[in-house]
Amino acid sequence: MSGAILGYQPSEEPSEWPLVADGVRMVAAATCDSVPYPVPKVMLALSGLAVYAERVGIARDPLAWLTPEAITRYLLARTKLEGSSIQTYRSILLRIREALMWLEYGQQPTPRMSAKRQRAAPYTPPELVRYLMWARALPPTSVLGGSALALLALGAGCGLTRREVLAIRGTDITVLPSEAVVVAVPGSDRLVVCRAMWEEDLAARARTAGNGYLFLPHRQVADPKNGVSNWTKRTLNRAPGLPDLKLARLRSTWIVELLRQRVPEDVIAAAAGMKSTAALAPYRAPVPPLTTAATARMLRGST
Repeated sequence: MSGAILGYQPSEEPSEWPLVADGVRMVAAATCDSVPYPVPKVMLALSGLAVYAERVGIARDPLAWLTPEAITRYLLARTKLEGSSIQTYRSILLRIREALMWLEYGQQPTPRMSAKRQRAAPYTPPELVRYLMWARALPPTSVLGGSALALLALGAGCGLTRREVLAIRGTDITVLPSEAVVVAVPGSDRLVVCRAMWEEDLAARARTAGNGYLFLPHRQVADPKNGVSNWTKRTLNRAPGLPDLKLARLRSTWIVELLRQRVPEDVIAAAAGMKSTAALAPYRAPVPPLTTAATARMLRGST
């Protein structure tokens, strides 16, 4: 551990590093036992913050580097970081700060809220049928009717995300000779086969839309902020008795239905655009375990 700390050198060797190196090593040595991250990651995040702080004129003091404001400024300046990388850096630096504050002042860390990761609850089959009946009752060629069917089919039938739903055009939909309906997801190499319940409506909507958008075809902005949520809130006001229509719940419905039908998880994850099957963990709660007979049958390999 001491060798990893004392021997660490930033890969780009910034000119500010010699000025802050001793402070970085001191903080790392004092806190690494209290931080649940490997020393190389601690040194990478802490050295980057210290160099940034020196560069922008923040006092050469670890407690000044590790203020929440300085951490936020640093992460915003790291434009190449995105998504989970930003969260990882932030978590490392905040944990270092907590450990250092404890050593300096005996200040207890902020209590963490513990909760299981959960996703939006799936809709029940009766709720989906009610939505489908409602959407089909709308004029199919109207903006309202077409968008309603598109949202339901792309969400509950294909499991697409908000940006993907907004990006889909009629030309992204293909009907195979088998009558299966396939969606080529824009901006990716994914092909998603629509669930049978929604394929007829999705194919019809695609023929009507042509090269236009399936959802909100007359919009002026390609990716309107809150475009889906605002539309559903406004539209469902005209349909009393239906539950709130949320795209996250439609996507959860699609994933949970596939899990219940024991579709291989690597197939589901790939179709959903997930990096691994680990991302399916929050969706497994509503999925009942296999019966003893089904488990035995699957392990045996019999049909």
